Amino acid sequence: MEQRSIGLMTMLLAAALALTACVPSPEPPPTASPTPHATTAPIESVAPTSTADGADPVVARIVVRPEQLELVNAAGVVVGELSYDAEAVAFVDTISNVLGGPPDVEERPGGHEWFPWTKYTWPGVVVIDDHEPDGISSDMNVAIEFTHPIVGDGIPVATVQGFRPGDDAQALAAELGETWHGSGYDEFPAETGPDVGERWYSEWDGTYGPANANAVAVSHWNRENDPTVTSVVRAPWNFGIGHV
Repeated sequence: MEQRSIGLMTMLLAAALALTACVPSPEPPPTASPTPHATTAPIESVAPTSTADGADPVVARIVVRPEQLELVNAAGVVVGELSYDAEAVAFVDTISNVLGGPPDVEERPGGHEWFPWTKYTWPGVVVIDDHEPDGISSDMNVAIEFTHPIVGDGIPVATVQGFRPGDDAQALAAELGETWHGSGYDEFPAETGPDVGERWYSEWDGTYGPANANAVAVSHWNRENDPTVTSVVRAPWNFGIGHV
């Protein structure tokens, strides 16, 4: 555990944690080449988003927030904030240190309506790095999905409400006042960050769409068809823009 703590603090010093999300381009841009594998690119040393001095650096739980993960120790102190705008190399290596091992890596080609992307998978955790061309940024740099409530070496994962992957999503929707359709594909925001752009407005009926902001999404559906996965927590997810 001591070695993992030292590794975590080293990786937190490497994470770039403060870029700004952008409003998406309305047209699909050209395909880009994938970025290097997480273990091949050098990590630039920068100042971390910090914690209380002298706090135990061992991560005991993860809180999923709209624009970053909060890495929390056993005393409830946030010992690191890992932004989704961090470089993919630093983000993946930090998660690897927290979870105690490297991910499986899969490269996915681009298509007519999406960019190429790299998928990093640990038991119960998936990180997606989509490879947008220079000058194009429709969202934050990486996204993370949790399918199980305990990851790594016994580390719990939850939203700020305490909702864990696998918990009753319909009950949370009712608690938050969100509409529940019961279609098997329900998805709603558990927490929404600050606006990153204007809301879509319908002149037809004079209504606004969802907030154009990064959010923590709770999903009832399971894209991998794993019967052990009953609800999923992912971030960042902007309900105010179109998704393919």
